[in-house]
This record gives sequence, C-alpha cells and structure tokens, in this order.
Amino acid sequence: MAELEIVERDKAALCADEVRLLARYNQLRGGVENVSEEIGQALKWSPGHASHQVVMAEALVTRLPQTLSALGRGVIDWAKARAMYEVTRPLSDEDAARVEAGVLVDAPDYYTRFQRKVRYWVNKVDPDGAEQRRKDRCVTFTQDDDGEAFLGIRGPVEQLYPAYVRIDQHARRLKQQGDARSLDNLRFDVAMDHLCGENQSHIKTIVWVTVPHTTLLGVMTSRVSYSASTHSPRKSCASWPPTRNRRGGEFSMIRRAG
Repeated sequence: MAELEIVERDKAALCADEVRLLARYNQLRGGVENVSEEIGQALKWSPGHASHQVVMAEALVTRLPQTLSALGRGVIDWAKARAMYEVTRPLSDEDAARVEAGVLVDAPDYYTRFQRKVRYWVNKVDPDGAEQRRKDRCVTFTQDDDGEAFLGIRGPVEQLYPAYVRIDQHARRLKQQGDARSLDNLRFDVAMDHLCGENQSHIKTIVWVTVPHTTLLGVMTSRVSYSASTHSPRKSCASWPPTRNRRGGEFSMIRRAG
C-alpha cells in the first residue's frame, strides 16, 4: 500500500511538471493561436483537449499557484486541481486566492468533499456572484467516437431534482411491473420519452459517411466508416459531389434523412 501511495504522489508531481511545461511553452510561443495545435500534434491530443489543457495550465500557474504547489507535493491529485480551476473560473484573481487559502489549509481527501468545499468557499467569498450563477442554465451535448454521447442539463437544484425524481419514480414503477430492462436503462428510456415523445418517427437523422479518396478514385478498396445522430434512420440520400475534409486524405458524403 505504501508503494501505491508513493506512485500516486509521483503522478501528481508529474502532472504539476506537465502544467508548468505547457504554460512555459505557451509563453515562449507568445500565446499564438496555433500553439494548442502544435502541442496536440506532439502529444497526440485532440485540438479541443490540447486547448483546454493549455488554458488550464496558464490558470494554475498564474491564478492558482497554491493549487499547483499542492499538486506538485502530492497533497491533491489532478482531479482536485481541475475542480479548483473549474469552480473558481468566474472569480477574480484575488477571490480565487482566498478560495485556495480556505480550501487547501485542510484539503479533504475525497474528490466529492473537496469539490463541495471549493464551492462553499466560492459562494462565501462571492455571494453576489453565487446568486447570479444560480440563475445560469444550460444544456450541453458531447458526442464520442464510439457512437455514444452525453447530454447534460445544468441549472438550479430545486428545478432539476424534481425532474430526476419524476424520471426515477416512473422507471421504478416499470421495474416493479416486471420490465426486464435495468433501472439505469429504464431511467434513460423514460427521460427520452419525456424529451422526444414516445413516437420518435418525426426525428430526422443525419449520417456522415467518410470514404478515403483513394477508394473514390478507384485506386484501392477500403472500408467506409459511418456515424449517425440516431440509431434508426428512415430514408436517406447521399449528397454529391463529396466534400474533402480538413485532413486532406478523405472525402465526406453527408446523407440526410428525408
């Protein structure tokens, strides 16, 4: 167990070293727009991930030095450092420093407790901003490469919790009636029924078909990859001519449901 603890501290220290190197490289390059692309290509990161890492590194070095120091010493791990960065983003540099001091003096061991303590201090040092943030609402969507996706709803707890309870209770009733689906699957299906309606035939589907240019030119035979926004398109027609994507080695045809 002691060896595992040493490994975790070393991992945190390496994360801190990476943060400093990212921030240093960004400063040496003068913060040019394509610095994230350069880093992404070197480290095999997507452009979005590289950009996020650079921005976070700059914030930890300039706005949250106590957090970076705690990360380097292994007092906190990378997840807690990221939580400090994300939750304190709306604050001024001075208020962010006050939050750091309040949280890190006795940092909780577990992530959930750590994040809760950060939020407590953010609301404490900026009560007016806390009330405004409670009014902020958003819906986010993220698509993964494997065909899965994440739909997130953020808003006041007094509005979202009753919505979750309604979904959960409906799912549990179906389970008690003998439905064979898992409770998680039932919650998902119930939520989709509430959002989209039980009859989803009106929803149009967009399918992206990616074909290597050598296949279209008849040079070689290759597999075609597909991705779609739903699982059961009705009918579709391919647009022509195909459009060349940014990578230059493939063409994309868009198939739209009618």
